[in-house]
Amino acid sequence: MTARRILRWSALAGVGAAAALVAPATAAAAPPHPFGPPALTVGCPNQGSLMSLTGATGQSGPEQSPPIGPGELRFASFPAAPPIPAAGQVSVAWINLNTGAAGVADLLGDYPYYSATVHTGPGNIRAMVFGTINLGSMPLCQVNPTFGEFVV
Repeated sequence: MTARRILRWSALAGVGAAAALVAPATAAAAPPHPFGPPALTVGCPNQGSLMSLTGATGQSGPEQSPPIGPGELRFASFPAAPPIPAAGQVSVAWINLNTGAAGVADLLGDYPYYSATVHTGPGNIRAMVFGTINLGSMPLCQVNPTFGEFVV
């Protein structure tokens, strides 16, 4: 190749790279972000163990599936380690550190996967998941709190 041809191809490659940097891309929502460590679930005499783990995530929108709008955060909980409790009631308390908005929501759904989408507004969100587990005829046991930090 001649020097002129190399220079021309270099210039075209530079223009193409610059166009790729300026062209708008399709926005994709962030994947679910885990809370801190899984919540220790204690006091459940199930399958020979007095402890299991409950995991939790938060995912900000916008997202189409599952539907999460702008300014919303979807919280979800799930068994993180066996044994899996028989039934449960899990809640999340949250605060938007930028606006002062706060709330508590019960996570609902098909056992053992619970979720709730809440309108937190944009900002830095701190949240805590907690709850109780019912093992049928056994006494209630406790899902110790776990904390998470999210940006909406």
